[in-house]
Amino acid sequence: MFPANDEAPTAVANQAESPKATPAPAAKPFKVEEESSLYNFSYSWSAEAAAVPQLVERFTKDMEKVKSEMIAGAKEDRDERLKQKFDYHTHEVQRSYETAGQSDQLLSLESSIYGFTGGAHGSSGSGSLLWDRKLAREVSIQDLLQPGTSWTGAIRQPFCVLLDREREKRRGEPVKKDDLFGNCPEYKEVTVLLSDSDKNGRFDHLVVIVDQYVAGPYAEGNYEISLPITAGMMERLKPEYRSSFEPRPPVK
Repeated sequence: MFPANDEAPTAVANQAESPKATPAPAAKPFKVEEESSLYNFSYSWSAEAAAVPQLVERFTKDMEKVKSEMIAGAKEDRDERLKQKFDYHTHEVQRSYETAGQSDQLLSLESSIYGFTGGAHGSSGSGSLLWDRKLAREVSIQDLLQPGTSWTGAIRQPFCVLLDREREKRRGEPVKKDDLFGNCPEYKEVTVLLSDSDKNGRFDHLVVIVDQYVAGPYAEGNYEISLPITAGMMERLKPEYRSSFEPRPPVK
């Protein structure tokens, strides 16, 4: 996948050495945390995301927007509760972008958000962001595939099988298809992101995240199903993206 490094030629005796370039400082992960009686706020992104100026700008703007909206909602809720002589419960927002995998060209980020506005419990959600470093823009998994092809059909059957296995473990009984949470969610209802399980710079799995209330009640939490990227799936990739992937055996 990656070309071997050629051995550098031996330097000629007495030849002046060229000055060594000073390496650029590595990007550092970003995290801000604030706590008060009105709100708790946390926003973060990984070092890999911090190395992409466009993402830093995007996340910074979103962070400011999310925080402003949270504070406005918290003040309104607090004032109304005080007026009604009810207890006020501190509002909370947490948002993060963590690296799920990367190749020379692609950076895959998993986003998660948690919010609490004083109800019985908080709510959480997931998302994915795929960044093409060469194109300097966000792309979708579908953008990586040749025209007229898709991975949707290839992943649905193994996803549904593995999801039911996990639901049976949590419920202690077989999944009943006619129950409220007995169906297999559609592709549009889940988060799908690229993952590099062995961290060798090539994607080998798809992680399908099913948020609360999509495949089960709140008490079951969310589900994360890892599916191998097979040789058949790799054949559908555009040639320029194939070096970013490596196949794994299919689910049995």
